[in-house]
Amino acid sequence: MTALFADGVEINIEEGHWRLYNLEGSNSLSPFFDVLRGSGILSYVASFGKEHGLPGTVLAGDYVRAVVVGFDERNKRWLLGLHVAGPNDLQPRWIEVIRWPFGEEEKYATDSHQAGRILAEYLVCPLKLFGAKKLPGSGPDGKPRPGVTGPLTPHQRQDVDIPRVRVQAQAIHLPIAREGVWIGGAHDMIHWRIAKDSQHSKQASGGVETPAYSQGTIDQSSQAVRLVPPTGLLGTFLGPQGRTIAFAEIRNVELRRTVIHESSIVKDEDGMSVDQTRTNHLYGVYLTLSNESVLVAQLRHVITSDLTRHRARTGISAVGKGKGYDAEAEMAYLRQHAVDQQDHDETSMFVESMAVVMAAAIGRTLVKTEVVDSPD
Repeated sequence: MTALFADGVEINIEEGHWRLYNLEGSNSLSPFFDVLRGSGILSYVASFGKEHGLPGTVLAGDYVRAVVVGFDERNKRWLLGLHVAGPNDLQPRWIEVIRWPFGEEEKYATDSHQAGRILAEYLVCPLKLFGAKKLPGSGPDGKPRPGVTGPLTPHQRQDVDIPRVRVQAQAIHLPIAREGVWIGGAHDMIHWRIAKDSQHSKQASGGVETPAYSQGTIDQSSQAVRLVPPTGLLGTFLGPQGRTIAFAEIRNVELRRTVIHESSIVKDEDGMSVDQTRTNHLYGVYLTLSNESVLVAQLRHVITSDLTRHRARTGISAVGKGKGYDAEAEMAYLRQHAVDQQDHDETSMFVESMAVVMAAAIGRTLVKTEVVDSPD
């Protein structure tokens, strides 16, 4: 669960809901504003709708053209609101939803951007920014720091015992390969290697860890794992030395999923600042020892917010699929999403298969962990 506090309200993000609660008064126990991720619906109390000129207690998400976050120079406070426009409106109108206390504190900037980014994700619309020269949490050079919002959900862990690991491994037919990572086996040995030209053999940006070894062997006869560093002149002089790890030193094999959000500002066709979020899904296989975790393989899938902005620009979310609706644009959008989802699924499945095979060969429990810097 994530709880952020603004001026008189609590922003509660939990189990796919983005809710607002009043901090004072008789109605503080129930939300006055609620968005369920992917539902396409904004729910609110009647008094909120009346105050902001919204109909009844429900608004279709298609009427929301953008979530807007920025710093109000006149009143010296951070704001979060919506650009709302009906099918006959030429220009969207501004609706203020949240304001933070007076001042330019970095925490207000970070919290407002975090809340806005998640709300925009739940509503499937762009996040636009105003009155900010750089993103909250960016470094001195204005470039974003990856994962600046920090973990927003608790660390999750699932243990798969050795009998179940072995059953799952029997259903995996080696060799298998994906994006420059290969794993295969013969007799009582399992081999894997990472191609030199793969994205995973190169240094990742933002200080993200990459595998130090390009090849490995699980030798059941000698009860040991042998790791080989990258070959070539640079690998010989600058890379790590080879390493042998006895099975007895290995506590478990970890399949770790890490999600990191990186934000930057781009200009849209109207010249307005728009948040562009890159969501990095890192799937890594680690050997857990008593005092360290050794990363042996990793794949990455990156999703950007470009599709969301494309969806809004092409009008494929037009209410009632009336004026402005483009069927061809919608089909292209759905096809692109389907291709991206399939690629993501295949990446996740490959790394999990690799972890299962290794855990079964070593005879250790498989531990699945997940760390995400944005709530579900």
